Amino acid sequence: MNWFTENPWPLLLILISAAVICVVLQLRQRWRAAGLLLLAAGGVYLLELQIVTVPEQLELRLDGIRLAFVHDDLAEIRSYLSPEHPDLAGLAEDGLKLVQVSAGLHLKEVQVQLEGGEQRATVHLRANGNVTLRDSGQPMYIATRWKTTWERDGGTWLLRDVQRLDPVSGQSVGVLSAGP
Repeated sequence: MNWFTENPWPLLLILISAAVICVVLQLRQRWRAAGLLLLAAGGVYLLELQIVTVPEQLELRLDGIRLAFVHDDLAEIRSYLSPEHPDLAGLAEDGLKLVQVSAGLHLKEVQVQLEGGEQRATVHLRANGNVTLRDSGQPMYIATRWKTTWERDGGTWLLRDVQRLDPVSGQSVGVLSAGP
């Protein structure tokens, strides 16, 4: 059933296609069958909207922290970080001193691996877009790759580790380094 909660579109397309076929073939009870199939498709769609999977929760957290960096909101950034790892807040503060992140920075290729009974997760992602160097005001395009580790604290996912990876080799590089 996991495929359904991650991607309901195949089932929705099957239901809608079946409704269209009922009408086109002019089946005896075509309007009733088509209506029931469309009603089922609507129900599937509404049900899917109510289900937020763990990978979707983590993607929402990632986008929230991205927006906090865009808005230079260190307090908001800290709300995403595990209090057990205060070094992350220092890294975030240092990063904000170096660059201004543009709203056009986007996250791609988000891959979530759950561990420990869905209490821990490792998330690999790419973050690409424009930043502006604060000391010179020079804009630049960055293409970065990251490995993040999250832990559920109560019902909230908190970031506990972050590693910047070389986009080509996948080797770890300094989080704030100018390299790759």
